[in-house]
Amino acid sequence: MKWVLWGIAGLLPALLFAAHPPLALFEQNESELPLAVLWQPLGVTFAVAAVLYGVLMLVTKSWTKAGALTALAVVWFFYFDTFGLALVLWCVLFAAAALAIARAHRGLGNVMLGLGVAAVVLTLSPALKVAGYQHRHPAVRASDPRLWATDRLPAPKTAAKRPDIYVIVPDDYARADVLRRYFRYDNRAFAAQLRRRGFTISEAARSPYSDSESNIAAELNMGYLDGLPRILGKKSTDVRPLKTLIEDSRASQLAKSLGYRYVHLDSDEVTFAAGNPDISSVATPDSFPSLWLRKSVLTDIGGRFGFSDSAQAERFRRNYHSAFSRLDSVPGRRSPKFVVFHTLLPHDPYIFGARGQPVTFPSTADEVIHSRLGMRYYLPQLRYLEGKLLDTVDTIRKRSRDAVIVIQADEGFESGDKTFDEETAKDVRVKPLLALSLPGVRGVRAPQPPNTVNTLRYVYNKLFGTHYSMLPSTSSPDGDYPYQWEKLRVR
Repeated sequence: MKWVLWGIAGLLPALLFAAHPPLALFEQNESELPLAVLWQPLGVTFAVAAVLYGVLMLVTKSWTKAGALTALAVVWFFYFDTFGLALVLWCVLFAAAALAIARAHRGLGNVMLGLGVAAVVLTLSPALKVAGYQHRHPAVRASDPRLWATDRLPAPKTAAKRPDIYVIVPDDYARADVLRRYFRYDNRAFAAQLRRRGFTISEAARSPYSDSESNIAAELNMGYLDGLPRILGKKSTDVRPLKTLIEDSRASQLAKSLGYRYVHLDSDEVTFAAGNPDISSVATPDSFPSLWLRKSVLTDIGGRFGFSDSAQAERFRRNYHSAFSRLDSVPGRRSPKFVVFHTLLPHDPYIFGARGQPVTFPSTADEVIHSRLGMRYYLPQLRYLEGKLLDTVDTIRKRSRDAVIVIQADEGFESGDKTFDEETAKDVRVKPLLALSLPGVRGVRAPQPPNTVNTLRYVYNKLFGTHYSMLPSTSSPDGDYPYQWEKLRVR
């Protein structure tokens, strides 16, 4: 029993040092992330630290040496970004410290005590803050009646036909008039290809909000999100419910009531609350595990296991390709199905040229990404996406000629404060692409008013004989807080 207690005491500082970086990172982003994203980083690091400690115990025959060396290894690996030293110097310093510990014959008990106290002090603060935030901010689900108190949508009674429904959401594909005016790009060739495939395109589409999660949540729930500030408060920064509303939306629930299967795919993590189950947890540059590992010694390392900018970009390219491949496999699955697919293209990071070739954007700073330079890189990535979308439509049509397909961007282009004046930037942001195809349905036109919040209301009315009223069109960028919306004047 004594040896077990000594073993735990020797391992504890390393575990606490390993826990601090993900806890601190989560605490900084807890209004955007579910608690579930913490468990994988903590589980992996705890397991690796325990294995390393066990090996060092066998080698050194000393719990103090094994504990000190394990804690040192954890700090070396995970705290590199914290101190900002050159990698070579960082490694030399820790190699010297490891050598000193290995040669020490006494005094390591006090070292372990000091390490334990430091680890507890370091980790306790973010842990308590995370626990407090979770307690004060319980989850909000799509089934909460307060969300839609004034906007009930009765389920369709029957459906003579149940075609597959695809909702394809490219991120930040701007409306045609925006592309012509601000990018000097005419997308008429792409539009003509869509029309040849039976699509109707809205020339005046608007999005209800100015961020992806709010717009996709509104689209898939066929309603404005006014219930969220009533429940959470207008000054709440808790945006976690938006992804919950995407994963379990009113549109998918209504489709399920008619026997549809729900298929939810994403090339990123924008529409998933607790990690995308179809991709690696480090597949995207802004996933929680990626951000965590970018603070480690891996941040300066390239290749398949590195987290340098080039390694992250190549990993993301592979992920885009696999995401579209997964979508291409869906038409062969059992019908009827309601499919939601979100791709971050043509949104940054800008990693593709017009033919899909790798490109490297010269900066990771937001002000540069959203500048005129960013606009020049955005356009080739948009052109690459156009080809991918047409290929996807053709793949769907080969297996399901009567499938309903909605291609609807979440919003338009995001510019920086210095790229356009404030009013223009907000206006451009809420003007997205909207195209829809309903084979065999007569009189198809763009939903009126042409706001993306109305698209699935219109589609369900046409397919299932529902009588959902079209909502008045408003576009409301967020103000100082996510749910503090200000209505824009229509331009």
